[in-house]
Amino acid sequence: MMRKTTLILAMLAAACGSALADPGAPLYKSPIPDAMNVRFVENHIVVDRPAKDVFDWVTTWGNLPRWLPVAQEVKALKGPLDKPSQLSDVLVELVDPARTNGVSKQYTVVAHVDGLLWTVAGQDLVDGKPNPRVQYVATFLVTPLQDGRSLFVRQFQLVRPDISNPAERRPVDDPEVIQRGLVNLKRAVEAALPRS
Repeated sequence: MMRKTTLILAMLAAACGSALADPGAPLYKSPIPDAMNVRFVENHIVVDRPAKDVFDWVTTWGNLPRWLPVAQEVKALKGPLDKPSQLSDVLVELVDPARTNGVSKQYTVVAHVDGLLWTVAGQDLVDGKPNPRVQYVATFLVTPLQDGRSLFVRQFQLVRPDISNPAERRPVDDPEVIQRGLVNLKRAVEAALPRS
């Protein structure tokens, strides 16, 4: 397990090295054209708190509306709202209809490496039932930095329908909107968690 964790940390550091060197670097731009059926978005921010504390805060589903611009309310169908979610927990995000397509999402935690990586697969909720197709994959990565701070990374993949507008971006897959959300996350985590 330690070798796998070390490998993941090395990959994360390589992918985000330029971001650490230059926090004013331009936002991520996917090498895959927007007209493709999958859209990739990556955002990151340095948080002045230890990695485990940041990980536990961001994977606590009840905190999502405090930072993600599209999340209006959340529910847990399986698992807690007030503690970090675990593998196989099922979570619902009620979205802000003014900022999205108005369709709520159901997410299942499909990967969980405590303190490091958390991935959910999401489906639109149609008439209260999850669409049989996974359309969203969100991964949160948290890695400790040498100075005691943490690098938080949100990677998001949107699998789009065959017929879609290639130029259309919703807030959830707009790097600028999400980066503002990560600034909210940083503020909220640093305010909620005392410096140890």
